[in-house]
Amino acid sequence: MGRDEKPGDNDVPTPVMVDVGDHALWAQVRGRGPTVVLDCGGSGQGVGAWGEELERALAERVTVVTYDRAGVGRSGGSQARTVTEMADDLRRLLRALHLELPAVFVGWSYGGLVTQLYAARHPGDVSGLVFVDPTAGGTPPGSALVRDLSFVLAPRLLGLRAMFGGTHARPLRELAVTLTGMQDAMREVAQARQESGLPPVPIRVITAGRRPRMPKAHLEHLNADHHTLAGQSPYGRVMVAERAGHQIPLEQPEIIIQAVEEVSGLPPTSQEDPNG
Repeated sequence: MGRDEKPGDNDVPTPVMVDVGDHALWAQVRGRGPTVVLDCGGSGQGVGAWGEELERALAERVTVVTYDRAGVGRSGGSQARTVTEMADDLRRLLRALHLELPAVFVGWSYGGLVTQLYAARHPGDVSGLVFVDPTAGGTPPGSALVRDLSFVLAPRLLGLRAMFGGTHARPLRELAVTLTGMQDAMREVAQARQESGLPPVPIRVITAGRRPRMPKAHLEHLNADHHTLAGQSPYGRVMVAERAGHQIPLEQPEIIIQAVEEVSGLPPTSQEDPNG
């Protein structure tokens, strides 16, 4: 299942369906060593989404877990309507895989919301947290506009699904569901952070250095939330991916590798500055 691989193996393990109760999740485990869980953005189709460069580099030193959320990609079941349900589903997956815990959790974009809920609800499972340009919690400026766009875009995506069908149908539906629930998800995570907080483990928040089209108010809100998130731990700090936009795992994967090394206590693989 990946834990028996030798570091540096060229073969990529085939993902498998893992029974988590009333449905099964499509998951991939590669490498061996301490567990690092990668939770993807968007609707949550995470297997293969992080880029081979990042996954292979991590798998040479740790056990890397990626998965598709329920009702997304090749996973079974229905899409969860709350972030709490997503986080608890991930916990069942990790236990079904019999992986070493506590683990480092890496949440990218919307996956940052899932990772925060997981850490708040199951702090004993978490040894470190890395957030890769995470979606902000709470209510951003212009939230009414964001809400209205979600309700406008979701049915249009469903219309495109009906028009194109085939392989385009399911991803469009999945994204529509995610967009429709985005505001509720952001509020849910902000409330959990306020009520429970995050465990006092090392935290790194990697923020994109390139946002040429983001309105100033949204940029200020996002940056403030990223610093607040890092401040949830006395061992937290913000890192800037100077050469990347939102697609940090594909555009500047080395900064994620450095962040994982820092929160897990692994010796650095390179002395090169990932911001440079």
